[in-house]
Amino acid sequence: MANPSQCLSDALLGGYRRAREVSSSQAYREVQRLALEELIAGGRPALRAFLRREKARSFLSEPEIQTILQAVVPPPRANESSAAGDQTRSSSLTSSSLTYFPEQYEAKPPVLELGWPAFSSGSFWGPSQVEMHFQPSFGDAVYPCKEAVRRLIRSAKQVIALVMDFFTDIDIFSDLLEACQKREVKVYILLDQVLFPYFLKMTRDLGVDLQQEKFLRVRNITGKTFYTRSGAKLVGKAREKFMLVDALRVATGSYSFTWTDGQLSSSNILILSGPAVEHFERRFRILYAQSKLANTKMSLAHKNTQFGQFFRKVKPSNELCRRNTFRMDFLYLRAFAGNVKDKQTFLRVSRDTQYESNIVIKVPTLLTKRNNSVFIRTQKSIRW
Repeated sequence: MANPSQCLSDALLGGYRRAREVSSSQAYREVQRLALEELIAGGRPALRAFLRREKARSFLSEPEIQTILQAVVPPPRANESSAAGDQTRSSSLTSSSLTYFPEQYEAKPPVLELGWPAFSSGSFWGPSQVEMHFQPSFGDAVYPCKEAVRRLIRSAKQVIALVMDFFTDIDIFSDLLEACQKREVKVYILLDQVLFPYFLKMTRDLGVDLQQEKFLRVRNITGKTFYTRSGAKLVGKAREKFMLVDALRVATGSYSFTWTDGQLSSSNILILSGPAVEHFERRFRILYAQSKLANTKMSLAHKNTQFGQFFRKVKPSNELCRRNTFRMDFLYLRAFAGNVKDKQTFLRVSRDTQYESNIVIKVPTLLTKRNNSVFIRTQKSIRW
């Protein structure tokens, strides 16, 4: 017989399942897909015209529209598409998966070549434990999220599996290098494909060659890919953030491995152990199978327009510039006029006004020439 708590849990879960079934029917809307294609093909005017014509509500914010327009990959050229089609037909004439599922192919997924801990059927059993860290913190730890991550890395003995969007923190990367080089801990890193060049620049600034690290593997991941009927595609971002340590503990949360997140931003970290780790362990192996080999030889000298979406470009207003210019001109003019006025007042007072005071200023004598002889005049005193 079930106890009251179990009945209550079943009732709550039943309501959740019913709500989930109702909401799942609204997850996909054809009008939104068509509106997205209009945005990719014709920009903002085409999107507004389509929504007005279909009497549909706007579902994209301005930052989302800007991100989509900057992340669109145009369709391949005619010669490139024909070459790719010939290669596909020559490789597999009977396969149809490339036709209907462009992201699915018969190539074998990458293996975890550095090794992976072997688990039995009951490896993840036991009580679940949750450790929470928030920052900014008002306790003993000044930067609890970063300190918790570094403690986890130092405690690793076999393997560290990291999935991150933005990774540029040199302290955390140094801890990972120490684990690889001194303790021979296997480290797998999966990073967002668009943000990977920033990680690569950090490693080059530190003088680290990723290909020379024996126990370190870095690969790229992306989000979901949206294909349009014109051939253009839109690649989503990888926003997952978690780190497996020995496949027994996992740290996840809003904290990214950057200096700003560690010092300035408000973020959190959850450290889990127990049965919940199994889901993250399975998820990492899925992401690793979908990942691509990172190009560690890419050039960072050229300007990539894809990175512009991660920075706020502020263009000063012309009116504001003119106002500031006029204000600076006025300040300079007022200062100049004030100096001239002070000088004129000083000269007039020195020439026309005499004040009774005990201070006597000795004016140097004037030398004059008269008949090739020099006469020294007596000194004059001016009283202030």
